[in-house]
Amino acid sequence: MKKIGILFRLIFFITTISFLLTACPAPQNYPVEPEITFKNITLSDSVDLLGNQVKQFKLGFHVVDGDGDIGYNDYDTTGVFGKDSEYYYNLFSKLFEVKNGETIEVVEAAPRNYRVPYVQPLGQNTTLIADIFINMDFVYNSSDELPYDSVMFEFYIYDRTLHKSNVEQSIVVKLTENGIFPPDTIN
Repeated sequence: MKKIGILFRLIFFITTISFLLTACPAPQNYPVEPEITFKNITLSDSVDLLGNQVKQFKLGFHVVDGDGDIGYNDYDTTGVFGKDSEYYYNLFSKLFEVKNGETIEVVEAAPRNYRVPYVQPLGQNTTLIADIFINMDFVYNSSDELPYDSVMFEFYIYDRTLHKSNVEQSIVVKLTENGIFPPDTIN
């Protein structure tokens, strides 16, 4: 009888270990440099806080970061993250106007750079896989016209250890339209 108890425990132990080894696949390893991929653009008519008619432009992109250190905390405003530092912002973008098939970089008085907030990966795997959406407004002028007809963006991010991502491009969109572009993507 004692041998059956020992045999049962041994079978139970081997079964449990086998289950644990096959149930938890090894996490996939990704590089520590963020990798971004354009996802979509959503365009809609809106009104800003001052009551001005605007075209709201939401840029969506996918990010994978192997060590999960994307975004800044609210208190990350000194030293390398200080107001006067080149790393105060962690999302950088360039606006391009597309006119008659020619792509021309637009130099704006206030660059469209942003601080992506701190994101904490869940669980033991520190890899961060997420979608990020940035809202931008294009203000109509006094003649109810937008400043550009068709635009596109180039953009990249830095993580907290200052690894730079790849540079990605959006598609070209006509600001006069509303909707999600490309149309087969969902936010």
